[in-house]
Amino acid sequence: MIRIALVGQPNAGKSTIFNHLVGYKAHTSNFPGTTVEYLESEAFVDGARAEVIDLPGVYSLTSLDEAETQARDYLLSRQVDVVLNIIDASLLSRSLELTLQLLELGVPLVVCLNMEDEARRKGIQIDADRLAEVLGVPVVPAIAVRGIGVKRTATAAVAAARTGGSSPSPTYGSDVEATIAALEDEIRAASIQTARHPARLIAVKLLDGDPHFASLASTRDGGVTERAVKLSEDLARRRGKTPDGVISAERHAKAMEIFEEVSTVGKPIVGLRDRIDRLLMHRTLGLILMAAILYGLFVFVFKVGSLAERPLIALFERAIELLATALPEGGLAFAAVSGLIQGVGGALGIVLPYLVPFLIGLALLEDIGYLPRAGYLADGLMHRIGLHGKSVVPFILGYGCSVPAVMATRILESKRDRFITAMLAVMVPCVARATIVFGLIGYFLGPHLAFLLYVINLVVIAAVGKALTALCRASPPA
Repeated sequence: MIRIALVGQPNAGKSTIFNHLVGYKAHTSNFPGTTVEYLESEAFVDGARAEVIDLPGVYSLTSLDEAETQARDYLLSRQVDVVLNIIDASLLSRSLELTLQLLELGVPLVVCLNMEDEARRKGIQIDADRLAEVLGVPVVPAIAVRGIGVKRTATAAVAAARTGGSSPSPTYGSDVEATIAALEDEIRAASIQTARHPARLIAVKLLDGDPHFASLASTRDGGVTERAVKLSEDLARRRGKTPDGVISAERHAKAMEIFEEVSTVGKPIVGLRDRIDRLLMHRTLGLILMAAILYGLFVFVFKVGSLAERPLIALFERAIELLATALPEGGLAFAAVSGLIQGVGGALGIVLPYLVPFLIGLALLEDIGYLPRAGYLADGLMHRIGLHGKSVVPFILGYGCSVPAVMATRILESKRDRFITAMLAVMVPCVARATIVFGLIGYFLGPHLAFLLYVINLVVIAAVGKALTALCRASPPA
C-alpha cells in the first residue's frame, strides 16, 4: 500500500483535497503520547491502493510548536512513500518556505499548486512547468474546491512513490553552502548520519537551531554540536544576524527568488467580493458591521425559533391529551408517561427551535468566510487584553462547544497564554447555553436584551482576561 502524507500551511486546502480523495470516511488518530491529531483513510488512486494521511497544518518544520514537531518527526520516520505538499498559489512566496524545508528532508515530493484561481484574481500568473523545473519535483496546478486538478495531483503522487528516490535539496548562498559542507564532513566523520538522517539534513538543521537534531548530535558526539555552534556563530557574525536567523533568512530569500522567477504579477481583478471585503475588514467600519452581523444572527435565530417553538410544544401537549383518552388521568401510569412527554417536549421545545437556526447561521458565516475575518478584527482586542491574537480561535470555537475551545488552546506557544485562554474560553456561552438564552431570555424579554446579555458577557470576559494577564507573568514557550 502506498502511503501519501498531505503537508501544507493552514488554510492551503489540505482538508479539501483529502475529502476529495477519500470522501468523508476518515478516522482521527493522535500521535503517540500527544493530543496532536491527524486524519487518515484509504483511497484508490490510479489503480493503486493508497493510505492518505492529512497531517496538521504547519508553517515550519523547525519549531517549538508541538504540531509542527510531530509532523516533522512523522515525515522523518520514513513511514510515508511520498509527501504531497499543498501550497496556496495566491501566497506562493510564503508557502514555498515550507516547501524548501520539505525538500531538505530528502523524501519523494509532489507540489500541488492549489487556489490557482485566487492567484489569478490577485493578478498573479504562475508558470507551473518552470516551478517544477526549479524545484526539481512535479508541480500540479489545482482548484481543489471545484475538484479541478485533484485527480492529476493524486496520480502524480502515486507515480512519485512508485519511482522512489529523494527530492533535491535547495542550494543557498556560497558562504552558507561552504558552512554546510564543512559541517557535513564533521557529521560523516562522527558517523552520525543514517538513512533517516542524511548528513546534509543534520547539518542544515543544526545550523537552523533545531533542538531535535541538536539532541541527536550530542548523544553521538558532543564535538559535532560544539562545532555546529561555532560555525553558525561565525556565519551569523558575517551576516549580521542571529545564528538561528541565517538559514531562515536564506529560505525566505530563496522563496522570493523562486517566486520572482516563475511568476508575473499584473493588475488584480477587483470585483464585488473585494469591495465588500474592504468594508468588512475596515478597522472601524468593520467592527460596526461585525456587531450588526452578529446582532442580525441573534434576531434571525430568535424569530425562527419563536415561530417553531409554539407548534412544537403544542404537538407534545396534544400527545398528552391523547394519552388522557387511553389512560386514567389520576393513575400512576398516566403521571409517569405524561411526565416523560413533558420532560422531552420541554427540552426539545426549547432547544431545537433555537439550536437548528443557530447552527445554520453559524455554518453560513463559516462557509462564506466571515468567521476568520471576525477573528482577525478581534485580534486587536486580544492584544489589548494581553494575549496573542491566536487566542481568538478558541473563543470562536467556544460559541459552538467549550470542549474543542479548550483543546484549541494548544496552538498557543506559552503555558501562560494556554491557561488564561482556557479559563476565558469556558466563559463563552456555547450552543447549549445559547439555546437557554434564546429560549428563556429571548422568549420573555425579547431578542434585544438577549443580545445585550452577549455584549455584557464579552465585556466581562475582557475584564477577567485583563486581570488574569496582569496577575500571571509571561512565561516562555513550552
